[in-house]
Amino acid sequence: MAAHAETAQETAKRRMALRKLHKKLARQIPDGEDVAHLNITAMMDMMTIILVFFLKSFSTQSTNVNISPELGLPRSTTQIQPHQAVTLTVTSNAIMVEEVEVASVKRGRVDASIKRDGENGFFINPVFETLDKHKARLQKLEELSGGGQPFRGEISVICDKRTPFRLLTEVLYTAGQAEFDKYRLLVLTKGDEK
Repeated sequence: MAAHAETAQETAKRRMALRKLHKKLARQIPDGEDVAHLNITAMMDMMTIILVFFLKSFSTQSTNVNISPELGLPRSTTQIQPHQAVTLTVTSNAIMVEEVEVASVKRGRVDASIKRDGENGFFINPVFETLDKHKARLQKLEELSGGGQPFRGEISVICDKRTPFRLLTEVLYTAGQAEFDKYRLLVLTKGDEK
């Protein structure tokens, strides 16, 4: 019992010594200095980052279209904003993908020699090949971004208002075969008119 009492006394002495040491060390730690001025460099960096984030979030969704004399867009009262997508343009003289001519148009038709199934076919070979290259590029971009920029198969079709329905159908069919099956037809709204 005496041995047990000594151990308890020693433990109490050690605790007391540790408390005194703790108080002594706490007194040696200097108090914080008063802030005489405010360093705003870090705050400005933070505000710049937030500003860039907001500007990116509120970016407009307009699509720049170079309207040539042989391209007359139909008019509309729609309020839907266009999305960023591969642009396919059908003028009275050519079919263009991303402003690069891929097939010529004469009197509202493409030459039967560039169609897979001849005169009555819907599949336009050079349009498919070009869109297929764009699909591969967008799928590679999706892979590199880890799914951050997924390939959605979206295409913006800019078509002359005098384009025959048959030619438009051939273009949309060919785009669908290249897995661009979601399309938007771009039109002029009243605010776009000059």
